[in-house]
Amino acid sequence: MLQQTQVDRVQKFYGRFLRRYPSFAALAAAPEPEVRESWEGLGYYARARHLHRTAQMVVREHGGRLPDDPVSIRRLPGIGRYTAGAVLSIAYGRDAAILDTNAARVLSRVFRLRRRGGKARFQRRLWTVAEQVTPPGGAAEFNQAIMDLGATICRARSPRCAACPVRPLCGYDKAVRQEAGGGRRKA
Repeated sequence: MLQQTQVDRVQKFYGRFLRRYPSFAALAAAPEPEVRESWEGLGYYARARHLHRTAQMVVREHGGRLPDDPVSIRRLPGIGRYTAGAVLSIAYGRDAAILDTNAARVLSRVFRLRRRGGKARFQRRLWTVAEQVTPPGGAAEFNQAIMDLGATICRARSPRCAACPVRPLCGYDKAVRQEAGGGRRKA
């Protein structure tokens, strides 16, 4: 539900959806129109179709348990690299990187990465950085923190650099301060 949808909006639907479909089996058995109806108001209805098909595959092919390995989970409808990384790290404690819009913004700014070449090339570069900085044994906490940091502090508009815990390491903040100082660094 959180793919491309803000947390406060999802909170209104999440509990009700789980009460209606408390397991993969319950979701898999539901008629697709009913699942779509349960999703109404969240938008991006392909997500509801993917979730329904995923539940059916999980029940049929994985005994009702979401797979905990990257290859199997990525074969499920609607689960790409980011979602797989989030589920594997947060639900299963696996060392898996994530790269959503917020994390990409944080990494781009901290490491002063600029887009050179096409979008796909830049995404590959960001994924490489994400994998390099995700700490072994701490992926779940790191992934949640970097998503939160991008959503609340390192915002697209009006970043709150003064409140940022990674400010001393941040290339973006240093560049902004340098520009503000007319080419000289401000302390």
